[in-house]
Amino acid sequence: MNKFRLIVPAFPYFNVFSDVARQTTSLGPMYIATAASEVPEWQAEVIDENNCGDRSCPKDSKGRPAHKKLQFENQACAAGFYGSLTTTIPRLYEVARQYQESGVLTIAGGKHIECYPDEALHSGLDIAVSGEGETAIREVLSAYEKCGLDRRRMIEGGFLDNIPGLSYLNGDSLVQTRPRPVLQNLNGLPLPDFSLIRYARMRYYPVGRIRGCNMKCEFCSVKSSLRCIAPEKIAGHIIDLAETRGVKKFFEVSDNFAAVREDTLTFCNILGDYREKTQARFTITAQIRLNTADDTELLAAMRRAGVNNLAVGYESPIDEELKCMQKGYTSRDMAKWTDKYHRHGFFIHGMFIFGYPRKKAEGAAVSLQERVNTFREFIKKTKIDTIQVVLPVPLPGTALRDRLVLQDRVFPVDAVGYEYYDGQYPLFEPDDGISPDELRRAALAIMFSTYNLNSMFRMLLNVFVYFPRVILVSLLSIFTFRIKRIIQAFLDWKKRYIRNPFIRFAGYLILKNWLKDFKKDKISAYLSAWRKIRKYDFN
Repeated sequence: MNKFRLIVPAFPYFNVFSDVARQTTSLGPMYIATAASEVPEWQAEVIDENNCGDRSCPKDSKGRPAHKKLQFENQACAAGFYGSLTTTIPRLYEVARQYQESGVLTIAGGKHIECYPDEALHSGLDIAVSGEGETAIREVLSAYEKCGLDRRRMIEGGFLDNIPGLSYLNGDSLVQTRPRPVLQNLNGLPLPDFSLIRYARMRYYPVGRIRGCNMKCEFCSVKSSLRCIAPEKIAGHIIDLAETRGVKKFFEVSDNFAAVREDTLTFCNILGDYREKTQARFTITAQIRLNTADDTELLAAMRRAGVNNLAVGYESPIDEELKCMQKGYTSRDMAKWTDKYHRHGFFIHGMFIFGYPRKKAEGAAVSLQERVNTFREFIKKTKIDTIQVVLPVPLPGTALRDRLVLQDRVFPVDAVGYEYYDGQYPLFEPDDGISPDELRRAALAIMFSTYNLNSMFRMLLNVFVYFPRVILVSLLSIFTFRIKRIIQAFLDWKKRYIRNPFIRFAGYLILKNWLKDFKKDKISAYLSAWRKIRKYDFN
């Protein structure tokens, strides 16, 4: 049997996603590997470099998978790479070169690869895939098998010419086949087989019902039309994972969980009925738009289904920035909807973008401190449980990048590389003469307003003050053998008085670690030098 190894490249630096990444994986590679495993004469596996905690995984000096040792132990004939996260692209190219130099066919897909196929093909990749890859990987592996696993013969012999959505080099010439149509029938795809991921320690399992997004946010590259997998199929998948693998935590990766309302309602009702019948206790985190808060029927169904945690893209509490981003609502709307979500018992993780570059014709200049104060006041007023504040990232394929490139504001990639494209580093010249380092420090100040040492003291206060008040009273019910009441009282106390302070203190430690790593980096010195060399005026 031939081996296909799909690699999810590691994040380059410690960042706010590092801890979660060590406990989960990306859904896209699981779909691709599952599709590849169905090709005759092929086996597939996934290596997620961010989640290789098993001791049996061979490691290099930096604690990442040692691919030469992996090849020695279990040789792959073809290697695939997940190229949707721009910040991981340098690592992707590094590992791809290792495999290509050893004679392994290298293939990659994802949004970054789609945007820059020529770059990818000169960086260790034989084939760049554009569009969804489940069908493409089957066709490429079948063609590779037909030509006797001979890379040169496959390319020069025309074995790839009739496979849509591919780019490759034939000699020095870039060849691009016809575009691959968007996959409309997602129900025909096999469900992801999580047994294919090796060395991982999975706590959060990704699932997805919807592909595409019908919003037009300037900073986002997801623009395709909405397509859905049948709610019965994904609900059954969750139930199967809960029963066969004992999974307790799921992350629904759709960009907008409620984008197709009736399907979402059906999905939630199936899971709600199952949970009530079996007393299953799994929980689901979902990404959702704020305006869904007006749909009380759907919110009730979500709670029954175990959808307890919501990741919400607030982006900004400044109305001029919301208009520039094309979000379609105001800060007043956001505050109203947040209150509705809280009254239904949802835990809210708010995602913000600080320092969004305004368009010249939209709005007057707002000072840096005014922006910081507006963010702090909004977060405090709305009582968002946890937050994530990132700087704007001009990602490939976005209208934001196109605008900033036209204005000659994006820092050159050969100096501020793709590894910095994670939202924690300034990547373009900010508005109004603000320095990049000032912008970074301001975003951190907002984060430290939520994540700080006060959270630890608040947690201790809640243990010694509120615990006796909540739990000891409930203990009186032990004489009536109502043990469930005691358990429920403990869970209510934990949720109300411990959860958020604990998470915020953990967030404080993550920020401190990131700052320690940042101080070792030379990017601030580079950006200071850059501003002395070039003088900008974007007012």
